[in-house]
Amino acid sequence: MKSRVRIVFAIILLALVGCAEPDYGTAPDTTIVSLGTPPDNEIWFTTNDDRGDIAINESAFDAEITDIEYVEFGTSIIHFDKALTVIGEEAFYNCRNLNNISLPNSVEAIGERAFSECTNLECMTIGNSIKSCGTMAFDNCGALYSLHIPAVGTWCNIEFADPMANPLYHCGGFIVNGNKVRDVVIPEWVERIGTYAFYNYSTMSSVEIPASIVTIGKSAFEGCEGLSKVHVKDIAMWCNIDFADETANPLSIAGALYIDGKKMTNLLLEGVSTIKERAFIRCSSLQALVAEDIHSIGLEAFRGCDALTKITLGEGVKDIHERAFMGCMALKSVTVKANTPPELFDTYAFGYNADGRTFYVPSSAVEDYKNATYWSEYAESIKPFE
Repeated sequence: MKSRVRIVFAIILLALVGCAEPDYGTAPDTTIVSLGTPPDNEIWFTTNDDRGDIAINESAFDAEITDIEYVEFGTSIIHFDKALTVIGEEAFYNCRNLNNISLPNSVEAIGERAFSECTNLECMTIGNSIKSCGTMAFDNCGALYSLHIPAVGTWCNIEFADPMANPLYHCGGFIVNGNKVRDVVIPEWVERIGTYAFYNYSTMSSVEIPASIVTIGKSAFEGCEGLSKVHVKDIAMWCNIDFADETANPLSIAGALYIDGKKMTNLLLEGVSTIKERAFIRCSSLQALVAEDIHSIGLEAFRGCDALTKITLGEGVKDIHERAFMGCMALKSVTVKANTPPELFDTYAFGYNADGRTFYVPSSAVEDYKNATYWSEYAESIKPFE
């Protein structure tokens, strides 16, 4: 009886709420309403025809199916004998009739190809306990455009095996509490953003990264074509994040960094001794850098900062890693105050800068710079500063 009550309620809810107007770039011009969150021992779903049935792999779950309650033109229910935590390999593989599905909060893992080839799946609701999604879990789910999740923070901690393990690959954005999220705010308690976490989130326009973030996984922001702003509150924290690759850093796509709401053009780093790999890669808003306390500048830390014109590095700088300032096409002036030439790790640390780019170093150290490994490649451009 309770199941029937829920079914009737879901049908009434769908009728009352209706469809919202679109926000997604290439998505259809409607948004499917979530079926809601089922109890831990149930999965709710709808289909594209009046039969309400689908062919599933009943052995792919870590709980036993006790009944599948098919409802014509309504919400069907899969009943389990206990709380469901795993939706295993190919559980819903090739269920081309599946249209809308809601998973319980108890589900922690979605297996390989679990929803692969569900070509008519348009809406999905995922609970707050998901920790992993297996290889190609959502392969060829091209109709999916409504993804309902409980919170942004829990999403950050999901381990996606590959891009198509993430339903965002198809739908380009998610919905929290009924609202499409364009400006993504990562909660303060989150310490890591997982691999492929926001892959292909094409409707994201801004993201706020808290001071708690320590690592961001591979390709976390790849394909976020609409992203134009990255907000941070603690620049020292930002310099210390471990970015797994170029598109782990949202700046590589957005280009503009905002500190306490203000667009960063002139970066003054005080008390910062290390800038980690790719920290400011492709930051097109950056025009000048002053880092008096810096000791180490990581690989590709400022690569592709095409508006950067002037750099000043303090007396304590010891090493500048591979391609750190490569592709800074407007860079004309580099002042290095260290009496001992900092170690360069390749000839491209300052590759592809502006024509006539000049290095200004202590007068007593000019010859040392001109003869130092890799610095010698820039010998004609090295001059004493006054």
